[in-house]
Amino acid sequence: MVGITSIMNSFDVTMADYSAQMESFRRSDEAREKMVMDVLQKYAKLQEEHTTLKNDYASERDIRRNYQSEVTRARQQLDDTERQLASSSFVLALIDGDGVIFQDMLLQAGQNGGSEAASKLQMAIRDHIAQIYETSGNWPAMVHIYASLDKLGQKLASVGLIKHPQELRAFAQSFSVNQPLFSIIDVGQGKERADYRMKEMLRTFSDNPTCRHIIFGGCHDTGYLLNLDQYKHNPVRAARITLLESTVAARGFAELPNFKRTRFDSVFRSEPLPEYQQQPPPMKPLPNKNISPVGSPAPAPAVAAPAQPPTPAPAASSPSTTSSSLATQSTGSSSTASWATVGKTGASNGNISIAPKNFSSSKKKYVYYNKELQRLDEPLPPRDRNAAEAIEKRMEKAGRNLCNHWHLNKGNCANGNFCRFQHEPKLTPAELNALRYKTRSLACKNRYCENFDCYLGHQCSIERDQGYCGYETCNLRASHGMDKIKYVRYDEDGNPEYSK
Repeated sequence: MVGITSIMNSFDVTMADYSAQMESFRRSDEAREKMVMDVLQKYAKLQEEHTTLKNDYASERDIRRNYQSEVTRARQQLDDTERQLASSSFVLALIDGDGVIFQDMLLQAGQNGGSEAASKLQMAIRDHIAQIYETSGNWPAMVHIYASLDKLGQKLASVGLIKHPQELRAFAQSFSVNQPLFSIIDVGQGKERADYRMKEMLRTFSDNPTCRHIIFGGCHDTGYLLNLDQYKHNPVRAARITLLESTVAARGFAELPNFKRTRFDSVFRSEPLPEYQQQPPPMKPLPNKNISPVGSPAPAPAVAAPAQPPTPAPAASSPSTTSSSLATQSTGSSSTASWATVGKTGASNGNISIAPKNFSSSKKKYVYYNKELQRLDEPLPPRDRNAAEAIEKRMEKAGRNLCNHWHLNKGNCANGNFCRFQHEPKLTPAELNALRYKTRSLACKNRYCENFDCYLGHQCSIERDQGYCGYETCNLRASHGMDKIKYVRYDEDGNPEYSK
């Protein structure tokens, strides 16, 4: 019994151990399974990350390869662009020829002087650019000189630098032929025409990458200061512009910072031209009177003119006074010896024919200019108050204004029967004169107007007749302070006569 009990106890102990061991094995299996599952999950995650990184690497590799290809292409394009830029680069010289005058010996040499002037200017520009840029590569120079050849030719002839104004045209032609990119451009009469072209060329080429440098020859004229002012605080842009000085620069140019400066004394005069010494030979005739020059007014309907101070006038003027006789009336009062006539017949041998004329019997029409060739207006005959009231009542009754061009330009109106302003009935001479008073209060856009039939105003009649105009709303206030002295007049054939 004892032995069986002992065996049974031993069996019970063993079973407990086995059960404990089995439980231990089970827990171990669970831990191992959990560990394996954890390892498998981590491996799967690592494998996923590896795949992602592999794809990213492949993508980055493709991007880098594409980038390298783009860089290579961009470098090739940049090289091509730089080569094209270098091959098309040039230097631009803009010169106001009305104030920057060639040396006397060049002008006096005629055609040979023009050719020599171009060669000297080309060398002067090349030397100046070589001092600024180490790799200029002999950039070609493009030179544009803007001048009124007729006006300048007369001035040069009057001071004895050339024998006849036409010699300047021969000089200009030879200058332009010597260098393929050199030009002397005739802008006609009127200083503002040269200014306009100079300013537009400066604006156009100041940011052009092929235009490596600009030589600006306009330091004698303060009108250019405003255009240069926009560059003075930008050192990079200002460094691309050289101010060419010939005579002493006008006030204001010395204060411009960051600009380079130079002088070409071997090419241009360092002293201004002297005053007129003799009457210059005749210039080219003015354009046909029926063709309006650039800047002359287009046909315009009559409009109500701004208030002008009343002009003293008699109660009524003679009805026989016609607008076509205005110039004759005004010139008839002038002294017959106050004008020097430059005849065409005396120009063939270079001599100037000066002879007084009896203007009291002349029926010619004239247009007058001051020394700056700004148009001056002749006084109109006294205005008939009744005629002025008559045209006002006529426009008020019809509800339409009068057609200025029809009534004041010999019945010429481009709109014809389609014009919405009044043509008929015709005005009486007194009414025509009253209409001229209205149109004279409106400013012509061209201060150098050459149109004989221009009916607009070119100078303030109040300031001309009374010495002062106090009207702040005066349409002709831009002419206040202008030179009112008559210097030259032209007849309808373009023949100039100069005041002695």
